[in-house]
Amino acid sequence: MINKILVSLIALFTLALFTGCAAKISASNLYWGEYSKTLYEFKKNPGSATRTAHIKELNSIIIKSNELNLRVPPGLYAELGMYLLNDGKKEKANEYFNLELKTYPESKTMVLQILKKS
Repeated sequence: MINKILVSLIALFTLALFTGCAAKISASNLYWGEYSKTLYEFKKNPGSATRTAHIKELNSIIIKSNELNLRVPPGLYAELGMYLLNDGKKEKANEYFNLELKTYPESKTMVLQILKKS
């Protein structure tokens, strides 16, 4: 009896674990992490703390996407590049803009507009 309960609990825990991870991967096999949450907080309460939290999440999404062998969501490299550009880190920003162009060539117009305004 105890073995059946233990096996059931382990199965339930495993299912919950995999369900939790899968919920952050969209139907198009893109890992979004907590992007919506941190962006919402940053827009709702603009400031250095929420901005830093959102940038940290962008970096986390990039790392996790690579670990899961998934493409980084469209626009994410460019968004991180914009934050770096605003911080005066032009060389690092250009690396992310180039990653955006390499991953999503159709973003060329957007990236060029960002660079034109900087």
